[in-house]
Amino acid sequence: MKVKYFLYAIFVVSLLFAGMTLYLRFSDDGGEGSGSSALLPPEIKDRGKTSSGKAGKLGIAYAGDLIGSLKPCNCTEPPSGGVARRATAINDFRKQRPNMPILVVDTGNAMKQSDNLEDSANRWVVEALEALGNDVINTNLGDLRRLERLAQAGKIPKDLKNNYITTMLETEAPSPFPTKPFLVKTLRSETGGVEAKVGVLALSSIPPSLTATADTLAVDDALKRYLPEVDAQSDIVVLLTRKNEAELKKIAQAYPAVDVIINGNSTGDGREYPKAGKTIIVESMRQGIGLGTLDLEWDSHGHIIKYKNQTVPLLSVISDSPELAKIVEKAHQDALAQAEMEAKKTPATKVKSIYGGPKACKPCHEDAYSIWAKSRHARAIETLKAKSSQYDDACLVCHATGATLRMKKKGGFINVIQTPRLASVSCEACHGTSLKHIAAPEKVKTGLGIVSRPTEATCKRCHNQQYSPNFSYQDYWNKISHK
Repeated sequence: MKVKYFLYAIFVVSLLFAGMTLYLRFSDDGGEGSGSSALLPPEIKDRGKTSSGKAGKLGIAYAGDLIGSLKPCNCTEPPSGGVARRATAINDFRKQRPNMPILVVDTGNAMKQSDNLEDSANRWVVEALEALGNDVINTNLGDLRRLERLAQAGKIPKDLKNNYITTMLETEAPSPFPTKPFLVKTLRSETGGVEAKVGVLALSSIPPSLTATADTLAVDDALKRYLPEVDAQSDIVVLLTRKNEAELKKIAQAYPAVDVIINGNSTGDGREYPKAGKTIIVESMRQGIGLGTLDLEWDSHGHIIKYKNQTVPLLSVISDSPELAKIVEKAHQDALAQAEMEAKKTPATKVKSIYGGPKACKPCHEDAYSIWAKSRHARAIETLKAKSSQYDDACLVCHATGATLRMKKKGGFINVIQTPRLASVSCEACHGTSLKHIAAPEKVKTGLGIVSRPTEATCKRCHNQQYSPNFSYQDYWNKISHK
């Protein structure tokens, strides 16, 4: 009896050892960079064969959420993103995988979401997406409205190579900017003749403001209509989405024919979600600041047996693609010219300003004024001018005084032409507006949020983790200390 148990124990240990060896063999990252790699067990129930009846492999490069911005954000430390770097990263991804078919996708939210549906910034976004060589772009309704308007105005080419996909659109009426409900495409490796037939669908959340103006399908209706056809024609099925985590999990569990979900998120950090059933779920990084890469291998039954997901931060060590860099510069100069023209046309504000301006503070606070005048705060607008960004509202909030929408209405900063006296981070940006205090300094000690010394929270409105990750309240205060 003891011999029997002894032999059984040896058998169990051997199985564990073999399993661990197999896991270690396939879970090694095989290189630098953050990411995950996994060997997946085959499903208990066979789902049949791939459309080709063969095992296969595929590399996917994914990114999204340009929101009209083609350049890296110069506010972040270090600056990240930009389509010129993305193009280089995609090209490097291809070169590193010459024997693997490559799919390039954009997770959507690409267009500048301004009230002007014909905003010229978006025609440059279209041109950049073309040059990036995307196979598929997830097209949400906000982007589609702008693309249709640009097409109607003849501001974008009619023969685009990119496939703009929206699976939830019901109407089949002719559109000035045609989209497709899905794409099935045979991709080939650069060498070796390796092929993969890939099916792609795309879902996006529909904002309440657009539900009345668009004929759309519910998620279940869209997938029930198109997924069977896509699955039957494909070796692998990829679903592009813009959903929350609970919705992603629900979709994956309800539709196991979906092999991979790639989610777009305007606040995404490039994470990989826990798998739901056999479905791999990953997310692109916000504002296009990183490129996601996903390597897949599957067997002849369509079971993914190995995958590796990584995120490549698009930092300055990645060189700019010359082709994309030219597009970015043209877009920037066009935007600058448009913004300057609009600034000149903007009628003078009739609102009585609550701001006195820095020179109004000087007579009583000469020492403090002198310290401020020598500081970087006094030259904040020059930083933007050096980058031709002096009309960029997103930057001006922290590079001018009273540039938020709320304070503009109270006579704050409008633009460098109309309100040059507020074109810096001056006294009132940190201490609060001063006109009442100036009129009666002994009687009025406080104004609209006025404080003698700003708190750390005041500074962190601009010196936050995203824009100023090395900020130290005490160290920064010591540079401009004044009374």
